[in-house]
Amino acid sequence: MNNSKTTYYWFSIFAVCFLCFQGVSYYLRPNYSGESAFVSYFLGIAPNFFPAIGIPALFVLFMMQLKTSNKWLNEKKDLTTNLISVMGLIVWEFIQMSSKKLHFDWNDIIWTIIGAAIFQLIWNLTPERLK
Repeated sequence: MNNSKTTYYWFSIFAVCFLCFQGVSYYLRPNYSGESAFVSYFLGIAPNFFPAIGIPALFVLFMMQLKTSNKWLNEKKDLTTNLISVMGLIVWEFIQMSSKKLHFDWNDIIWTIIGAAIFQLIWNLTPERLK
């Protein structure tokens, strides 16, 4: 059942992740000139990590709008949306191998998978009434 609390819950997760992605990608990374290897590493992986959590949260909302009789889609929207998201993000990372502007990095793939695992943890900890 899709109600306003469910919509706000999942959209809020997406929005927070989107704002974190935007903040890191467009404000922090371009302006960071420090020497901290940890901060540089985090700024490098964050644009993959945050979408891996936020995109499935947005897709869950779309899945809730589908009127389907498919049992898998109805009962496993968390896995469906998470798989679509992580596959898209990983494919995008591999596409970057052929770009002169973009940069392929195995750490991005690892943190995409970690972000997907965190989305799954959030799903598992979410009360049933919000699913």
